[in-house]
Amino acid sequence: MKYLISTALVSTIAFSSTTMCYKNNIKDISTVETKKFDGGECMGKYSIDDMKNNSWNISDIKISQKDDKYNFIYILKKQTKSIATPTVVNQKIDYNKINKTLKENKLKNKEIQSLKDGKRVYINKCQSCHGAKGEQTPYNTSAAINKFSLDKLKDTIRGYTMDSYNNGFAIIMKPYADLISDEDLENIYKYLKSINK
Repeated sequence: MKYLISTALVSTIAFSSTTMCYKNNIKDISTVETKKFDGGECMGKYSIDDMKNNSWNISDIKISQKDDKYNFIYILKKQTKSIATPTVVNQKIDYNKINKTLKENKLKNKEIQSLKDGKRVYINKCQSCHGAKGEQTPYNTSAAINKFSLDKLKDTIRGYTMDSYNNGFAIIMKPYADLISDEDLENIYKYLKSINK
């Protein structure tokens, strides 16, 4: 996942210097511009705030995320000679908003993975008896599981596991029930809800 944030130079610039500074494995992105950056003119000695105080302007920012850590690449430009006096539109970067967006994307990715896992488990363990969408009533002894609430799905499966539920076909269901986790059941439930809208 990458974000691109640009500042605008509103004027004709004849010459400018460009440098790229980076910092990896940052947990708290709200203080990123105060940390010493590596690479380019930053050389491990200067923060982005230091660079801005030395007439460098942020041109682009690239942010990537791995687990709960972020990697930043800043592209900085410094005017060395211009035809006209440039007007720099300084852009305040809202790191709280970026952090919120990154967290929301992480949740979306987790939800997508949950649906994929639910589909995989359902197809491999349930579909042959319960149908492509959980709509079948195996052996005409139970309701279609796509109508079950999550609690009812969990109670039924755990009933097979603890031998407290038997509709005459517990011998078929028990091996599946013994191998399925609560997380699997939640993922299956989400998957069935997503395909039965």
